[in-house]
Amino acid sequence: MLNIAIAVSVILFVAAGYIAFMNSRIIANQKREAYIPLPASEYTVYMTPQFSEEDKRSLIPIGVMEFRDRQEPMKVYLCRVKNASEDLKLEQAGNVFLLHLKKARDNGTLMFYRTVEEALLGPEERSLTDRLSAAAKKKPGAE
Repeated sequence: MLNIAIAVSVILFVAAGYIAFMNSRIIANQKREAYIPLPASEYTVYMTPQFSEEDKRSLIPIGVMEFRDRQEPMKVYLCRVKNASEDLKLEQAGNVFLLHLKKARDNGTLMFYRTVEEALLGPEERSLTDRLSAAAKKKPGAE
């Protein structure tokens, strides 16, 4: 009788393990199918005193800084390009924008930097804009 109980227990544990394994595979497949990778985007750094309606048709700002240029405000936008045509990759555009940001910060002409939260797509853009925000808050010359 004890042998039968042990055999039934082993069979139940094996069946439970198999069911748990199959369930985890089903969940993993559903997550994989639900994930839609973002299309490869191109980026640019756009400097202008005012972002126009025409600009909005081809550019999506994800970061904006403003600085004083000869006592008048100038804005620099880190933008995702709609209908990209050989612009920069995110990291490249971020580095160009960061150079402008550090120069304005170190010269004391930086008025503000802000991230356009509603325009961000994906963790890469979030990470870059977080780095830019931190750089804007640093004291001039502190690297």
